[in-house]
Amino acid sequence: MSYVVDLPVINIMIVDDDPSIGELIASFVSREGHKPVICTLPNEALEFIKKEPFHIAFIDINMPVMGGIELASNLKRDNPGLEVVFITGFGTFDNAIQAIKVGAYDYLRKPFGISELNLCIKRFQERMLLKEQVKIAEQKYYNLVQNIPCLVFVVREDIELEFISRACEPMLGFSAEEASAEPGWLLERIHPDDRPRIRETFNRAFQSQNFRFSEECRMIHRNGRLINVMTGSITGAKPMGGGAANTIKGMIVDISDRVVLEKEIIQREKLKLLSSISAEVAHGIRNPLVSIGGFARRLRKRFPDLPEGDIILKESKRLESILKRLAEYLKPVEINYEECQINNLISSCVERYLSETAPKKVNINLDLDTELTPVKTDRDIVIGTFAELLRTSGKENYNGNEVTIKTYESDNNCHIEFKNRVSSTKADNPDMFFLPFNSSERDFSLPLSYRLLKDIGGLLSYAQEEKDMVFTVSLPKKPVISGLSGIAPLL
Repeated sequence: MSYVVDLPVINIMIVDDDPSIGELIASFVSREGHKPVICTLPNEALEFIKKEPFHIAFIDINMPVMGGIELASNLKRDNPGLEVVFITGFGTFDNAIQAIKVGAYDYLRKPFGISELNLCIKRFQERMLLKEQVKIAEQKYYNLVQNIPCLVFVVREDIELEFISRACEPMLGFSAEEASAEPGWLLERIHPDDRPRIRETFNRAFQSQNFRFSEECRMIHRNGRLINVMTGSITGAKPMGGGAANTIKGMIVDISDRVVLEKEIIQREKLKLLSSISAEVAHGIRNPLVSIGGFARRLRKRFPDLPEGDIILKESKRLESILKRLAEYLKPVEINYEECQINNLISSCVERYLSETAPKKVNINLDLDTELTPVKTDRDIVIGTFAELLRTSGKENYNGNEVTIKTYESDNNCHIEFKNRVSSTKADNPDMFFLPFNSSERDFSLPLSYRLLKDIGGLLSYAQEEKDMVFTVSLPKKPVISGLSGIAPLL
């Protein structure tokens, strides 16, 4: 299969003090459809180059007043893209060297034939066409890299950025220019706990020609929130002669929604197991508890001064309280979906909480995304969860430390983060927050919120960052709503 390619029309400048040479070249190139301009004086050529652009100039190398090499240098200063073909009746080695230094495209010796001139023009046209095709290909590649949803980067051996795509701004809040200008930007955006591992991974990749990596880590957005990402290498650029790579091309993909989904699956399995255990425990202790409680009351009535009777009765009441909470935990809940503005719900909960805790001073900082997408969810469940998280955070609020509530969104979820400084050490087992066996009536609301959020497709997670306690509520933008019933099933 063959293709016919139209070669580009070119603007040609001809500079020769011999008018016949200029006329010869102009006559030929005009017949070929090009646009020639004839100059017999160097100064005339310098004036023309300022008025309009030229693609190529045919210049006599030996002219009075100003030599062709000096003229070519001056013309290229005003028009850097200009290509030069030198014309001469005799050539010397020195002229050839000077022509190369100026960047001559070609060299024609007088007398030259039409075939030589035609070959020179055709080669130049093909070169122009090739340059244009390369430029188009580079632009397509650039547009592709800049518009794919993941962040593309190139780093040198010192892990400094050589290139980063525009996806940097929507993902991390920094423009590509800001990221490139800041030394150490890439590693600084990695969470401190993940940074040594990622640095070591890059170092290994630079030391090996065949090492490819894919690592999950957390990155820090400009506004301070954490983003779960997958970073991996695409290729390692190797220097001539082999050896270690001198650049690494890679990409970063935001997997926050995938991490939320994984946590939801884990939460669902935990809650299924917890529900089974809770139901079995409740069933197993109900009848013996009734018997023990009745025996304790008769024992106390018969022997009022016997302390053991009071102890048995007290412990029976505590077990009855646990049994009551288990029954409440397992009870189905009616779910009513409606479109909710999450920021408005938070503001309402904060206002109510501050009025309940007055005159105690609680510092609450709201960092709310004003463009947060409305969410279709159960208003009462969400409000109850927010209220419980405010109470939980408020109990750890000491010495004037503030509670920060932040809202943000990813592709599929809206996230609400409750963060505050804690006085205690890091929790050994964060899952204990969500178990329904706690002895405190007030604390039972947190496990219940954990379960109810699961019923509406949400997630409640906990993390401790240095001395900060962080609870995060994740709500799906488009929850899967069953059309069969408004009752949340038992787990």
